[in-house]
Amino acid sequence: MELLDILQQIGQQTAQALAPAELVIGTVTTAEPLEISIDPAMDTLRAPVLYRTAAVVEKKIPILRHNHTVTGLGHSHSAPEGTTSRDLTGAYDTAQALESIACMEDGKPLPVKDGYILLNRGLEAGDKVLLLQVMHGQKFLILSRVFEEGS
Repeated sequence: MELLDILQQIGQQTAQALAPAELVIGTVTTAEPLEISIDPAMDTLRAPVLYRTAAVVEKKIPILRHNHTVTGLGHSHSAPEGTTSRDLTGAYDTAQALESIACMEDGKPLPVKDGYILLNRGLEAGDKVLLLQVMHGQKFLILSRVFEEGS
């Protein structure tokens, strides 16, 4: 190896060592306490070095249950040709109408659990996550879940 080759190799190694951040894929091994594995040969990453972003924290809104029964809606109109029939008679139950409303994402209804619409679920064991490794691997920022094609 020539001196120039050695110097180039040292320069490349130095540049890699100074890299401030790197993207890595990990797998959630447990949700509580949070642990993520990025390499089977390494220990799992634990909560003190993991930072969650809003993309991986549970967000939910309550399902609004509001009930009104409206009666006496009937009415009619008179015209030179005659009188219209009474229409809108009976009762209208708003709770029944609200049951058909769904929040959608990517053409699919969002899941409903325990009276809440889950806008974003928290991390679960088995989830693949995109991590930003910073400070030479001392801290990891969980950017989002990663989905394989077709899942």
